[in-house]
Amino acid sequence: MKNKINIAISLIVALVAFLSCQDKPSTYVFPKDEYFYSIPDVPVTEDYVVGVSYNIQYRDTASNVWWDNNTKAHLLYTGTPMLGEYDMRQDLITTLHQHMDWAAQAGIDFFIIPWGGRGYNDTIIQEFGNYYKPGDPQLVIRFDPGYRFPKASADTMMYNSLVMDSLKTDLDSLYTYVMTQPYAYKNKNTGQPVMILTNYTNTGNIPSVNQFNAFLRNAVNNNIWIMAELPTHWTSPEMWGYNTANGYSGGASAGYVQPDTIKAFDAFFITDISTSNKDQYDGFYSFLDYNYNYWQKAVAPLGKEYVPTIMPSFDNLVNNPISNTYLIPRWKDGSGAYVISGSLPGAPTYNWSNVTENPYKTLANVAKRNVGPSRIVIIYGWNDFVNGDNLEPTQEFGTDYLQYTKEFFKK
Repeated sequence: MKNKINIAISLIVALVAFLSCQDKPSTYVFPKDEYFYSIPDVPVTEDYVVGVSYNIQYRDTASNVWWDNNTKAHLLYTGTPMLGEYDMRQDLITTLHQHMDWAAQAGIDFFIIPWGGRGYNDTIIQEFGNYYKPGDPQLVIRFDPGYRFPKASADTMMYNSLVMDSLKTDLDSLYTYVMTQPYAYKNKNTGQPVMILTNYTNTGNIPSVNQFNAFLRNAVNNNIWIMAELPTHWTSPEMWGYNTANGYSGGASAGYVQPDTIKAFDAFFITDISTSNKDQYDGFYSFLDYNYNYWQKAVAPLGKEYVPTIMPSFDNLVNNPISNTYLIPRWKDGSGAYVISGSLPGAPTYNWSNVTENPYKTLANVAKRNVGPSRIVIIYGWNDFVNGDNLEPTQEFGTDYLQYTKEFFKK
């Protein structure tokens, strides 16, 4: 009898050990009747694919103004960049090479680099390809076709052959000389070059996103995997033309885009998980967990996937002292959780004593619970010092967040 009990105990222990090593549960279980719950630790049994947004930054020396993706901004940082204030037009090789080396150290798989017409970004992409070596992050183009849109108020784009031919020429060039190259990231399951499409909701000149994306796909023989960058905070598939009752449905009513927009893409992600909503903030991790899981369940039967987004932290009070967006603190071993802006005169007082674990780790676990078949997680971002969500090393945190990223997402 004793032997039987021992055998039974051994089997239970083995089962628990086996389940604890699973990458994610075979069935997604929420605590019953709970909206606020702890996120369990998700061990890494297979590497995740980590993509990071990358800002093209430089200084206008004539007017002494800092620029960030063509937007003027005050020269104020959340944290002190280890490289100092760099100008990518002047210090491209030194800066980009160091960034790529650091990203390789963190296990980052690709940088998301914006492209919206021929310009300085081409120089950066070229140098990226020159320096790339196996083990470095690869590149994904964030394609903004808005630079080619006609300025007419009517939906004329699909019928303007000159504009469409010009756009096709640019896309063909990007596809041939960038997206198919060894330094460009390809979807691990399909082998297709990956592209992110942005700004499509801000252009009334596209009569149908589906038609427009069909044009893009046909231009490259349908050999492309397109992620939609949803330029909003937390949202739902219904906002993008999806109806759970019958698949694709819904009109372009207030707050909604063209019907069936969800058909046009292979995957979807948001760019910002910060919130000014107290309910969302009080249950920040579990609410985000619910949202990502709902998206994934909705689009998976349609052969699509949702890509979870996380941020290392969020602290925009340095540049926006009256912001009502809740902060996401950083973590320093020995110091716990805190924000850089907390030392500013007149800054709001936050008590982070109840934060007993690295918030970035908890967000990583939310992402790992909700990845799609491509296992992609997107981090916003690499060098956004204005909002304090940067992975790039700072004097205050050194390379801590590079080490965290590799620990959380790689075996």
